[in-house]
Amino acid sequence: MIAQAIVVLLDFGAYLAPGLLLFGLWFALTPRTLVAMRILILLAAFVLMRDAMTPLRMWALGSEMQIAFSANPVVLATLGGLSLLLIAGLARVAPQLWALVVWYRGTRLTGLLMGLAVGCLIGVPLRAYQGIDAQQIPGYWLWLPGMIVLAYGANALEEVLFRGFLQGHLEQQVAPIRAALISGVAFAACHSFLALSVTQLGWPVLLFTLVEGLACALVRMRYGVVPATACHGTAILLIAVPYVA
Repeated sequence: MIAQAIVVLLDFGAYLAPGLLLFGLWFALTPRTLVAMRILILLAAFVLMRDAMTPLRMWALGSEMQIAFSANPVVLATLGGLSLLLIAGLARVAPQLWALVVWYRGTRLTGLLMGLAVGCLIGVPLRAYQGIDAQQIPGYWLWLPGMIVLAYGANALEEVLFRGFLQGHLEQQVAPIRAALISGVAFAACHSFLALSVTQLGWPVLLFTLVEGLACALVRMRYGVVPATACHGTAILLIAVPYVA
Protein backbone atom coordinates (compact mmCIF):
# COMPACT_ATOMS: atom_id res chain seq x y z
CA MET A 1 0.00 0.00 0.00
CA ILE A 2 2.77 2.46 0.94
CA ALA A 3 4.94 1.53 -2.04
CA GLN A 4 1.99 1.96 -4.37
CA ALA A 5 1.19 5.32 -2.78
CA ILE A 6 4.76 6.53 -3.34
CA VAL A 7 4.55 5.62 -7.03
CA VAL A 8 1.19 7.37 -7.43
CA LEU A 9 2.36 10.51 -5.65
CA LEU A 10 5.63 10.69 -7.58
CA ASP A 11 3.75 10.35 -10.86
CA PHE A 12 1.37 13.09 -9.76
CA GLY A 13 4.23 15.39 -8.82
CA ALA A 14 6.08 14.79 -12.09
CA TYR A 15 2.89 15.35 -14.07
CA LEU A 16 2.22 18.67 -12.34
CA ALA A 17 5.77 19.99 -12.14
CA PRO A 18 6.02 21.91 -15.46
CA GLY A 19 2.72 23.71 -14.93
CA LEU A 20 3.35 24.48 -11.28
CA LEU A 21 6.80 25.85 -12.07
CA LEU A 22 5.24 28.28 -14.54
CA PHE A 23 2.55 29.29 -12.07
CA GLY A 24 5.19 29.78 -9.39
CA LEU A 25 7.25 31.98 -11.70
CA TRP A 26 4.15 33.96 -12.68
CA PHE A 27 3.26 34.47 -9.02
CA ALA A 28 6.80 35.49 -8.09
CA LEU A 29 6.99 38.04 -10.93
CA THR A 30 3.63 39.61 -10.08
CA PRO A 31 3.99 42.65 -7.80
CA ARG A 32 2.51 42.28 -4.34
CA THR A 33 0.40 45.35 -4.98
CA LEU A 34 -1.58 43.42 -7.61
CA VAL A 35 -3.53 41.51 -4.99
CA ALA A 36 -6.38 40.37 -7.25
CA MET A 37 -3.97 39.05 -9.88
CA ARG A 38 -1.99 37.08 -7.31
CA ILE A 39 -5.19 35.54 -5.97
CA LEU A 40 -6.29 34.53 -9.47
CA ILE A 41 -2.89 32.92 -10.12
CA LEU A 42 -3.24 30.82 -6.99
CA LEU A 43 -6.79 29.82 -7.92
CA ALA A 44 -5.67 28.76 -11.39
CA ALA A 45 -2.78 26.74 -9.95
CA PHE A 46 -5.17 24.99 -7.58
CA VAL A 47 -7.55 24.14 -10.43
CA LEU A 48 -4.60 22.59 -12.28
CA MET A 49 -3.67 20.46 -9.27
CA ARG A 50 -7.25 19.33 -8.70
CA ASP A 51 -8.18 18.58 -12.30
CA ALA A 52 -4.90 16.77 -13.01
CA MET A 53 -6.03 14.07 -10.61
CA THR A 54 -8.67 12.90 -13.11
CA PRO A 55 -6.48 11.66 -15.99
CA LEU A 56 -4.19 10.02 -13.43
CA ARG A 57 -7.22 8.15 -12.04
CA MET A 58 -6.75 9.48 -8.55
CA TRP A 59 -10.44 10.33 -8.46
CA ALA A 60 -13.53 10.12 -10.65
CA LEU A 61 -16.91 11.82 -10.80
CA GLY A 62 -20.13 9.93 -11.42
CA SER A 63 -23.19 11.26 -13.22
CA GLU A 64 -25.13 11.40 -9.93
CA MET A 65 -22.40 13.50 -8.26
CA GLN A 66 -20.85 10.55 -6.51
CA ILE A 67 -17.15 11.22 -6.07
CA ALA A 68 -14.76 8.28 -6.03
CA PHE A 69 -11.30 8.90 -4.62
CA SER A 70 -8.22 6.68 -4.73
CA ALA A 71 -8.77 3.49 -2.76
CA ASN A 72 -5.31 3.92 -1.22
CA PRO A 73 -5.73 5.76 2.11
CA VAL A 74 -2.02 6.62 2.22
CA VAL A 75 -2.38 8.59 -1.02
CA LEU A 76 -5.39 10.44 0.37
CA ALA A 77 -3.82 11.23 3.74
CA THR A 78 -0.63 12.43 2.06
CA LEU A 79 -2.52 14.74 -0.29
CA GLY A 80 -4.49 16.13 2.64
CA GLY A 81 -1.32 16.67 4.65
CA LEU A 82 0.45 18.33 1.71
CA SER A 83 -2.52 20.67 1.34
CA LEU A 84 -2.07 21.80 4.93
CA LEU A 85 1.64 22.33 4.29
CA LEU A 86 0.77 24.47 1.27
CA ILE A 87 -1.48 26.58 3.49
CA ALA A 88 1.42 27.09 5.89
CA GLY A 89 3.67 27.94 2.94
CA LEU A 90 1.24 30.58 1.72
CA ALA A 91 1.37 32.22 5.13
CA ARG A 92 5.11 32.73 4.62
CA VAL A 93 5.28 33.68 0.94
CA ALA A 94 2.10 35.78 0.76
CA PRO A 95 1.56 37.50 4.13
CA GLN A 96 -0.46 40.28 2.50
CA LEU A 97 -2.94 37.67 1.27
CA TRP A 98 -2.84 35.82 4.56
CA ALA A 99 -4.03 38.99 6.28
CA LEU A 100 -7.27 38.74 4.28
CA VAL A 101 -8.28 35.45 5.90
CA VAL A 102 -11.04 35.65 8.51
CA TRP A 103 -10.73 32.36 10.33
CA TYR A 104 -13.69 32.80 12.69
CA ARG A 105 -16.53 35.20 13.26
CA GLY A 106 -18.51 34.89 16.44
CA THR A 107 -18.36 31.88 18.73
CA ARG A 108 -16.02 29.22 17.37
CA LEU A 109 -18.05 26.24 18.52
CA THR A 110 -21.23 27.67 17.05
CA GLY A 111 -19.46 28.32 13.77
CA LEU A 112 -18.05 24.80 13.58
CA LEU A 113 -21.41 23.24 14.39
CA MET A 114 -23.13 25.37 11.77
CA GLY A 115 -20.50 24.45 9.19
CA LEU A 116 -20.94 20.76 9.93
CA ALA A 117 -24.72 21.11 9.83
CA VAL A 118 -24.75 22.86 6.46
CA GLY A 119 -22.32 20.29 5.09
CA CYS A 120 -24.71 17.55 6.21
CA LEU A 121 -27.63 19.35 4.58
CA ILE A 122 -25.76 19.14 1.29
CA GLY A 123 -24.21 15.70 1.66
CA VAL A 124 -26.79 13.56 3.46
CA PRO A 125 -29.58 13.85 0.84
CA LEU A 126 -27.10 13.11 -1.95
CA ARG A 127 -25.69 10.14 -0.04
CA ALA A 128 -29.20 8.77 0.43
CA TYR A 129 -30.09 9.38 -3.22
CA GLN A 130 -26.93 7.61 -4.37
CA GLY A 131 -27.65 4.69 -2.06
CA ILE A 132 -24.19 4.66 -0.50
CA ASP A 133 -23.99 1.80 2.00
CA ALA A 134 -20.61 1.67 3.71
CA GLN A 135 -21.19 -1.92 4.79
CA GLN A 136 -21.45 -3.00 1.16
CA ILE A 137 -18.25 -1.27 -0.01
CA PRO A 138 -15.13 -3.45 0.31
CA GLY A 139 -12.37 -1.77 2.30
CA TYR A 140 -14.47 1.28 3.14
CA TRP A 141 -13.53 1.51 6.82
CA LEU A 142 -9.81 1.11 6.13
CA TRP A 143 -10.08 3.78 3.44
CA LEU A 144 -12.14 6.22 5.53
CA PRO A 145 -9.39 7.71 7.79
CA GLY A 146 -7.33 8.73 4.76
CA MET A 147 -10.45 10.17 3.15
CA ILE A 148 -11.18 12.23 6.26
CA VAL A 149 -7.71 13.78 6.11
CA LEU A 150 -8.16 14.55 2.41
CA ALA A 151 -11.70 15.89 2.78
CA TYR A 152 -10.80 18.41 5.44
CA GLY A 153 -7.14 19.02 4.54
CA ALA A 154 -7.49 19.55 0.79
CA ASN A 155 -10.72 21.49 1.19
CA ALA A 156 -9.06 23.68 3.80
CA LEU A 157 -6.66 24.75 1.05
CA GLU A 158 -9.53 25.38 -1.34
CA GLU A 159 -11.42 27.37 1.28
CA VAL A 160 -8.38 29.47 2.15
CA LEU A 161 -8.08 30.37 -1.53
CA PHE A 162 -11.74 31.00 -2.33
CA ARG A 163 -13.18 32.10 1.00
CA GLY A 164 -10.04 33.39 2.68
CA PHE A 165 -8.16 35.23 -0.06
CA LEU A 166 -10.81 35.87 -2.72
CA GLN A 167 -13.80 36.57 -0.50
CA GLY A 168 -11.65 38.46 1.98
CA HIS A 169 -10.35 40.69 -0.81
CA LEU A 170 -13.82 41.20 -2.25
CA GLU A 171 -15.18 42.28 1.12
CA GLN A 172 -12.82 45.23 0.93
CA GLN A 173 -14.43 46.26 -2.36
CA VAL A 174 -18.14 45.40 -2.05
CA ALA A 175 -20.78 44.49 0.54
CA PRO A 176 -20.21 41.15 2.35
CA ILE A 177 -23.25 39.48 0.78
CA ARG A 178 -22.11 40.45 -2.71
CA ALA A 179 -18.61 39.22 -1.93
CA ALA A 180 -20.10 35.90 -0.83
CA LEU A 181 -22.17 35.60 -4.01
CA ILE A 182 -19.15 36.35 -6.19
CA SER A 183 -17.05 33.84 -4.27
CA GLY A 184 -19.70 31.14 -4.66
CA VAL A 185 -20.21 31.74 -8.37
CA ALA A 186 -16.45 31.90 -8.95
CA PHE A 187 -16.09 28.57 -7.16
CA ALA A 188 -18.59 26.95 -9.52
CA ALA A 189 -17.08 28.65 -12.57
CA CYS A 190 -13.68 27.23 -11.65
CA HIS A 191 -15.22 23.76 -12.03
CA SER A 192 -16.27 24.46 -15.63
CA PHE A 193 -13.24 22.80 -17.20
CA LEU A 194 -13.72 19.78 -14.94
CA ALA A 195 -17.43 19.60 -15.79
CA LEU A 196 -17.34 20.30 -19.51
CA SER A 197 -14.00 18.90 -20.65
CA VAL A 198 -12.25 16.64 -18.16
CA THR A 199 -15.31 14.61 -17.14
CA GLN A 200 -17.91 15.83 -19.67
CA LEU A 201 -20.61 15.48 -17.01
CA GLY A 202 -21.84 19.00 -17.66
CA TRP A 203 -24.48 20.87 -15.72
CA PRO A 204 -24.90 18.49 -12.72
CA VAL A 205 -21.32 19.23 -11.66
CA LEU A 206 -21.82 22.96 -12.12
CA LEU A 207 -25.13 22.95 -10.24
CA PHE A 208 -23.68 20.98 -7.34
CA THR A 209 -20.60 23.19 -7.09
CA LEU A 210 -22.75 26.33 -7.29
CA VAL A 211 -24.90 25.16 -4.37
CA GLU A 212 -21.83 24.03 -2.43
CA GLY A 213 -19.91 27.20 -3.25
CA LEU A 214 -22.72 29.52 -2.20
CA ALA A 215 -23.30 27.54 1.00
CA CYS A 216 -19.62 27.71 1.96
CA ALA A 217 -19.44 31.39 1.04
CA LEU A 218 -22.42 32.24 3.24
CA VAL A 219 -21.02 30.18 6.11
CA ARG A 220 -17.72 32.04 5.68
CA MET A 221 -19.51 35.40 5.67
CA ARG A 222 -21.26 34.65 8.95
CA TYR A 223 -18.83 32.35 10.76
CA GLY A 224 -15.41 32.38 9.04
CA VAL A 225 -13.12 30.19 6.95
CA VAL A 226 -12.76 27.31 9.41
CA PRO A 227 -16.53 26.70 9.60
CA ALA A 228 -16.67 27.00 5.79
CA THR A 229 -14.00 24.30 5.62
CA ALA A 230 -16.07 22.12 7.95
CA CYS A 231 -19.03 22.61 5.61
CA HIS A 232 -17.08 21.81 2.45
CA GLY A 233 -15.19 18.86 3.88
CA THR A 234 -18.30 17.29 5.39
CA ALA A 235 -20.30 17.53 2.16
CA ILE A 236 -17.51 15.88 0.16
CA LEU A 237 -16.87 13.21 2.79
CA LEU A 238 -20.51 12.16 2.79
CA ILE A 239 -20.68 11.54 -0.96
CA ALA A 240 -17.22 10.03 -1.41
CA VAL A 241 -16.49 6.36 -2.06
CA PRO A 242 -13.29 4.41 -2.85
CA TYR A 243 -12.33 4.49 -6.51
CA VAL A 244 -12.04 1.13 -8.23
CA ALA A 245 -10.58 1.39 -11.74
